Amino acid sequence: METGHKFTDLENSAVELTLTIPKDTVTGEYQKIVNKYAKNLQVKGFRKGKAPISVIEKKYGSAIQEEAMYTMIESTVEKTLKNIEDEYKPLQYSTPTLVDEKSLKFDKEADFSFALTYDIYPKFELPEYSGHEISFPGVTVDDEPLQEELTKLLDQNAVVIEKDGPAEKDSIVTVDYFEIDENEVMLDGTKREDYVFTVGTEYNIYKFDDDIIGMKAGDTKIIEKSFDEDSEITEYAGKTVRVSVTLKVVKQRDIPELDDEFAQDVSEDYKTLDDLKQATMKKIEEGLKARIRETKISNLYDKLLENLTISIPESMVKVEQENSWRNFSSQSGMKEEQLLQILGVQGQTKEKLLSEWKPQAESSLKIQLMVDKITSNEKIEVDDEEVAENAQQFEGIEDARQKDYYQLLWKKDRKMQKTVDLLLEKNTFKEGEITTYTEFMKGKNPPR
Repeated sequence: METGHKFTDLENSAVELTLTIPKDTVTGEYQKIVNKYAKNLQVKGFRKGKAPISVIEKKYGSAIQEEAMYTMIESTVEKTLKNIEDEYKPLQYSTPTLVDEKSLKFDKEADFSFALTYDIYPKFELPEYSGHEISFPGVTVDDEPLQEELTKLLDQNAVVIEKDGPAEKDSIVTVDYFEIDENEVMLDGTKREDYVFTVGTEYNIYKFDDDIIGMKAGDTKIIEKSFDEDSEITEYAGKTVRVSVTLKVVKQRDIPELDDEFAQDVSEDYKTLDDLKQATMKKIEEGLKARIRETKISNLYDKLLENLTISIPESMVKVEQENSWRNFSSQSGMKEEQLLQILGVQGQTKEKLLSEWKPQAESSLKIQLMVDKITSNEKIEVDDEEVAENAQQFEGIEDARQKDYYQLLWKKDRKMQKTVDLLLEKNTFKEGEITTYTEFMKGKNPPR
């Protein structure tokens, strides 16, 4: 008699797999463990390996039963999961967990049943993904984005120089500061040295930007700051603190003139300011075109999601959340420990952020699963010619495994791009409400 199994579908694309090992197998496996003990144990009063089975069982019965039970569970689960149909195979990051492990009962002379739960790949039906009319904003481009880009270029090429005068708005200052008590004695743990920030950005915990305007290098000032009851810095909420601030260095940006000479400094491709303006405008238009495409895709996904029902596995959501955390941590430029400390000062935690990100994680996963299934449904592939055309970008990778890995990622990304192109072809996009370039680009970035 073979091991029996039964699947019960649970919420969030999880299943419960019940396995029943027949009595004969249970008895046989139990006997193997007993014989192993009998052969290797030294029991007082008997030569090694000569103690009767009854003595072995009496002395080590519970340990033998436990070993036999878990040995059978492990081997049975491994064999079953290897041979079951694909739709019930566990996700690679979902570890099967025993159900009511503490309540398991083992009898060497009876069938042995146990159950485990794990997540599986979601089963779902695709919505109709062609023939929709999708609206997107009409965008007008005026001189404002050009002026903003030129201003950024000027700022990027500015030279920071030290100045003798007082600190002003937009001055770059270096300060030492610490909190003091009523006797003007420094409070332990509050001292910060050589802190650099731009006046007006309020990139300091006490937001004393306005208070240091007019101070010169070498000046020290005691500043009193009060925090609201609902301050995001919970440890200061409703409190008033006194801070001693010493201004050490004042610097300013020396911004160049916007002329032909500046254009030539930016790139040897430009001879005049008009050349720089034309190139900048082309960049703006290309960026707008890409953003409009992203918006079309995002709006189409929103439409398709209205008629898509997928139960996302919890393990899949957690992996997506952790990926978001790693990206967030990387973009911060800080070590995780330092980032967590700063979040703590703001009354925030990693757990709270992950919870806030969960809806977006679920939405992103639904889109990924949907696009993957459309790709399969439309039999979209990357042919050898496409691979050959893009082989050059992998030539510098000497490690064969690494090269195969990056080529696989490229193929997956290319298949997704082809699927998105197909979706754009299969649907109609209509220009809707007119907005300016600045408003459009400042709007919420499409998350896909």
